[in-house]
Amino acid sequence: MPKKFALQRVLEIATIHTESAAASLGALNRQLQLHEERLMLLFQYRADYQERLRRAITGGVDGAALRNFHDFMDKLEQAILQQHAVVVDARTRADSGLHEWHSKRRKSKAFDTLSQRFDSTVRQGEAKLEQKVQDDFAGRATNGKSTARR
Repeated sequence: MPKKFALQRVLEIATIHTESAAASLGALNRQLQLHEERLMLLFQYRADYQERLRRAITGGVDGAALRNFHDFMDKLEQAILQQHAVVVDARTRADSGLHEWHSKRRKSKAFDTLSQRFDSTVRQGEAKLEQKVQDDFAGRATNGKSTARR
C-alpha cells in the first residue's frame, strides 16, 4: 500500500487559502484602479474648469459668475481631497492584500516542498526495495543453476 503524505490536507488548505488571497488581492487591485481613475477624472475636470475660468476672465465675466466658478472650484478641490484619501486607503488595503498573499504563498510552497520531498523519499524507498527483490531473485536463480550443475 503506497504511503500517503501525512500533511496532505494541510497542503490542500494552504493552497485554498493562497488562491483565496490571490482572488482578494485581484479585487483590491481592481478597486484601487477604479479609485485612481476617478481621481484622475477629477483632476481633468479641475483642469477643464480652470481653463474655462481663464477664458471667461479674458472675455469678461460678472461677479456672480466669477463667484460661482470659485465656489465650484472649491467643491471640486474638496472632492479631489476626499478621493485622494480614498485612493490612499485603497492602496494601503491593496498593499496589505499583497503581503497576505505573499505570506500564504510562502506557506503553501513550504508544504508543497515537504510533499515533494516525501514523494521523493517514498520513490527512493520503493526503488531500493525493488532492487533488493531483483537482487534476491537473481541470487536465487544463480544459486539454483550452480546446484543443478553439481
